Amino acid sequence: SALGDIDWSAQGTRRPYLGSFCALFGAIAIPPYLACAAAMVSMKELSAYKIMIYLAAADISDLLFASIGYGIMAITGEVYCAHPRFQLLFSMGLEFFFFCATTACFLLALNRFGEMLFIESITRIFKGSRTVLMLLVCTIPIFLLVLFTPPMLFNSTHHMLFFDPMIFEGRFVYDSYVHFACVTFMPTASLLLYLLMLAGIVHKHGSLSKWSESNALSNAKFQIFVQSGIIISIHLTSMMTFQVLQLLPARAVDSALYFAHFGWMMVHGTPSLVYLTLNPTIRE
Repeated sequence: SALGDIDWSAQGTRRPYLGSFCALFGAIAIPPYLACAAAMVSMKELSAYKIMIYLAAADISDLLFASIGYGIMAITGEVYCAHPRFQLLFSMGLEFFFFCATTACFLLALNRFGEMLFIESITRIFKGSRTVLMLLVCTIPIFLLVLFTPPMLFNSTHHMLFFDPMIFEGRFVYDSYVHFACVTFMPTASLLLYLLMLAGIVHKHGSLSKWSESNALSNAKFQIFVQSGIIISIHLTSMMTFQVLQLLPARAVDSALYFAHFGWMMVHGTPSLVYLTLNPTIRE
């Protein structure tokens, strides 16, 4: 070690209250999401629900890492050098399922964009089993991204995941421009597609209220439209906040880091609340 013989297990900061809160969040958020996912299986003939099932699997899996796993490491005061292999595996799982969820949000926005505006070139790629094929194809580059880019490492002193293991004082060691590009582009592209869809609907029908009352729109499609918009907006807001804080000195934004990680958990935990609140079919 460049810093000599150090007991790294004693270098972390135990955060029992934060860790307990995060673990409890995951324990509360996962069961209703599992119930929603089970309900969506019966509606999988719709391409949007295929994507939403994929999103549910990614969200639930990432909650195991970002909420329960993060909570346990916060309680124990984990630092990278204490268990480097474990941290690398944890980071790979965390980021893999996060990017799966991000990709699902983008595909959901693209799906809604094509279907609501009747763009055949887009709706064609989501017909039948093509949706499942599209999801599988998109999962491959996610795996490569996680495998060949710097990982995010948990630091209990600053209660956050960073690309820099913070071994050397005053020195920024790791960064990931690929991660920055993906986290910035994917949610932004999803929101832009959604806004373009809104503009196209207003241009065609005059207003959203007239569109929602038109015979051309089924109640199920309108529900998915609203739910998708809420999920995409939460995703963009939380992830952009998280990414900006990665570029700032941790000590200068210590309080904001709590909200950033809470936002990460909300990204994966709120879709089930959206479904149960706005989707009577799933709720029943």
